[in-house]
Amino acid sequence: MASTGETETQSRGVLHRLLAIFAEVKPREVFSVLVLTLNVFLLLTGYYLLKVVREPLILAGGGLEIGGQKLDLDGPEVKAYAAAGQALLLVGVVRAYGAMARRFGRMQLTTALTLFFAGNLVLFFFLARLGVPLGVPFYLWVGCFSLTVIAQFWSFANDIYSPEQGKRLFAIVGIGSSLGAMLGAQIAKRVYVPIGPYNMMLVAAGVLLVCLWLTYLVHRNDLASPGGEKAAADAPPGGASGGFKIIARDRYLLLIAGLTLVLNWVNSTGEYILDRTLIESATSALAPAAGSPGEPGGGAGGEPSGAPGEPGRNAGGEPAPASQGAAPDAPLAAGAPVYLVDPQASRLLEGKITAVKGGAFDVEAGGKVVEGAEKGLVHPHTEKGKKAALGAVIGTFKGDFFYWVNTFGVLVQLFLVSRIFKYLGVRFALFILPTIALFGYSALAVLPALAVVRVAKIAENSTDYSVQNTARQALFLPVGRDAKYSAKAAIDTFVVRAGDVLAAGAVIAGQVLALSIRHFAMINIALALVWLGVVAGIAREHRRRTADEEKAEDLKAA
Repeated sequence: MASTGETETQSRGVLHRLLAIFAEVKPREVFSVLVLTLNVFLLLTGYYLLKVVREPLILAGGGLEIGGQKLDLDGPEVKAYAAAGQALLLVGVVRAYGAMARRFGRMQLTTALTLFFAGNLVLFFFLARLGVPLGVPFYLWVGCFSLTVIAQFWSFANDIYSPEQGKRLFAIVGIGSSLGAMLGAQIAKRVYVPIGPYNMMLVAAGVLLVCLWLTYLVHRNDLASPGGEKAAADAPPGGASGGFKIIARDRYLLLIAGLTLVLNWVNSTGEYILDRTLIESATSALAPAAGSPGEPGGGAGGEPSGAPGEPGRNAGGEPAPASQGAAPDAPLAAGAPVYLVDPQASRLLEGKITAVKGGAFDVEAGGKVVEGAEKGLVHPHTEKGKKAALGAVIGTFKGDFFYWVNTFGVLVQLFLVSRIFKYLGVRFALFILPTIALFGYSALAVLPALAVVRVAKIAENSTDYSVQNTARQALFLPVGRDAKYSAKAAIDTFVVRAGDVLAAGAVIAGQVLALSIRHFAMINIALALVWLGVVAGIAREHRRRTADEEKAEDLKAA
């Protein structure tokens, strides 16, 4: 009978051979790379659960209230402005994180952050049960959560591995990131209606606690490995200076910050283009509001055509068309006007129920009868019903969109990233995403349709989450420990959201100037060209730093 040690050796041998398909892994690295990959897999799964929850809350919520005054803004505009608000919050977050990094060791730092955010999710759950509106607050929180927790994970990974190890192993760890995002989007799409958005928050909180345990396992394994030093691992990694000061005096870090700024400006503007196109497409089949001057259903001077005192009836005494709405508490019964969600075309249709079949309905809409429509696809023809129906369109579209983004991201991560890094290098990898963005937004400037923006954003985001993300994390391998924690946290949080602020500024200008989707695509074309210039500068600095490191290693070996 084989001993436990022999069984473990055989098991690691099999895993070692399996991992070698994707990248060069040494036997002693198998445990850490597998646990880190599982850790980021679960972390991204939980994040995508929350990401799908936040989209309907912010996009279908409509206007934003400030001081009791409701602003006349649509969901995409509220989302863009809320993203800018995250940058202001992250100034405080970066300073608080820097203060913690100067006092706590890496494991204490990870534990404090994880328990804080898991507790927040439980709090959000109870606030939702009390009926507190969560659209904008939850959107702000998710932005801070995702950037801080994911940045902390990669800082930890950079601290565990040497530059030589990171260049080999980050391609495998990135597989966990891509798979987690894909699975999280797919799970969210399937469970959004059955369990509801707020229960998904509790699931994500549980996932965070599992991630904390996995981080501890890697930390303990690192201390037990040859050369592992407890004193160094437990030493506060933040350094004497704050993250912003470290960036300001290092040209290389300034260029990385510039890359991050432009990347997120382009990405956030692209997200606005996608959201705006989606909302326009979803509501394009709806009739204009009755009573609007010069619109069908409106009388002379814009008066309603229905007789006073007879809601639901027009001037001739006939039932009003569905576009004139229904009583607020109208039941879903035969003859009732309703909104029907068409998830395949990502749009809403107006119609009426022709038959009720248990929990399903036959609905006449769009010139045909849809048989057996599920309750989640049929909503009363009221303002509340319209918001719920629009939320269903957004939720199903976004779940499907995230699924394809991450499916392609996984395939690229599995079969291309390690080979790109091995044969072409990190510097070449940085040029791929801005080139894709340049071609994608050029196509969108020619044909600004939902199908085009969907394909362009899938290509952009899948490359961002695979090649670009892995390359960007590898840029921090040749920097000091204080830069890996404090400076990286500042770049991955505040600078990311500063890009969103610039995108929000462009949206505000677009509202004032009545810019079309084609105009926003042209803005991104110009930014993609700037992006390529910044990458060229990073490539020069990275070549110099890695050359210096190689010389130092050669001298040390001699």
